[in-house]
Amino acid sequence: MSEFPFSVAIPTVFGLICYFCVGLRPTAEAFFVYLFTLILIYNSFSGYSLIISASFSNKQLAVTLTPILIVPFMLFAGFFVASANIPYWLKEFEYLSIIKYGYQALMHNQFDYYLAQQTAYYTCTADVCPLPDYPCLVDVTDPCNPLSQLSRQGLWSSIACLFAIYAVCYICSWGILIHLSKDYSN
Repeated sequence: MSEFPFSVAIPTVFGLICYFCVGLRPTAEAFFVYLFTLILIYNSFSGYSLIISASFSNKQLAVTLTPILIVPFMLFAGFFVASANIPYWLKEFEYLSIIKYGYQALMHNQFDYYLAQQTAYYTCTADVCPLPDYPCLVDVTDPCNPLSQLSRQGLWSSIACLFAIYAVCYICSWGILIHLSKDYSN
């Protein structure tokens, strides 16, 4: 409970600065979904780091293993490899990735509105665009489209997965700490 104000304030301050500097979609709904997603990402990684720190009694070992335990989640998040191109035997890393669900939620929050405004997916030219104030998107299968790398989950299912990872990470870290406290009390 003592950590809660900081776990909300830090991503909120970061989000307030970045959202308006980058010029993301200027609606209240999009802004609050963005902040909520950042808070979930931050807290999910806090829970994951609690699991790592509670699992290893040696601080140096925990610090050394942290990048090794985080990099697979980065690789399968959708930045480097499209979800459709990940082999089936590596799908577990994709499904457990905090970064994947955060990335998907933020991308859907920003771009679903623009996709809904277009009646058909096509490549826009400089003279023809249904939304002249916004950049045109291309076909969802086109690799230039920002949403082409994502799996078929939507915004709210990505946020639900982030929340589930957040809850599971904190429950697991709590269970590890309870187990360790029983070991030391005997």
